[in-house]
Amino acid sequence: MAKKKVTLEEINTKLDSLTKTVKKIQKRGVKIETEERTELAELKKLEELEAQIKTSVEPHPLKKITYKDVAKGALGAFIGVVAHYTFIYGIHVAAELDMVRATLLFPLSYVLGGVFLYVTGFRKVSRKMLWFLPVRLTVLYAISLLMAIGVLYLFHPEFAHSFADSYKQVAAVTLTALIGACTADLIGQE
Repeated sequence: MAKKKVTLEEINTKLDSLTKTVKKIQKRGVKIETEERTELAELKKLEELEAQIKTSVEPHPLKKITYKDVAKGALGAFIGVVAHYTFIYGIHVAAELDMVRATLLFPLSYVLGGVFLYVTGFRKVSRKMLWFLPVRLTVLYAISLLMAIGVLYLFHPEFAHSFADSYKQVAAVTLTALIGACTADLIGQE
């Protein structure tokens, strides 16, 4: 077999052809890279939008009251009243209270419970759902009153003999019950 001699012109032509092909490929690569960057930026925007939609659509655990919330509130109120025998101290304080001060303790407990709930959990809730704070607080307050009455009835034999004394005792114990109920309610929220 005889070898064909290749001239410099042929080599130059082939090199020019290869150079043109390489430049076309490089241009395509730059185009593809630009398109990829654009697509990645759009994808990132879509992911951010998806995350934003998820957070706005997901129900916040503080926006509804479930049986679990009631049970946690009752347990927290019970612990708040019984822990360290707080109800005994409440009975001693109640003996020194007059009816006006005892009556003032009820709304004071409600207000302090509202502040406690807002500061610890409801700041994360959007402003348009802030109306739910009084609903949740009222449920916890009712649970606290019932638990305070229940604990005093169970552990204090003279409870309910006199309306005035019972009223003052419940007033003195309600604050600790409500703080316990709010604490237990906020523990373990998803």
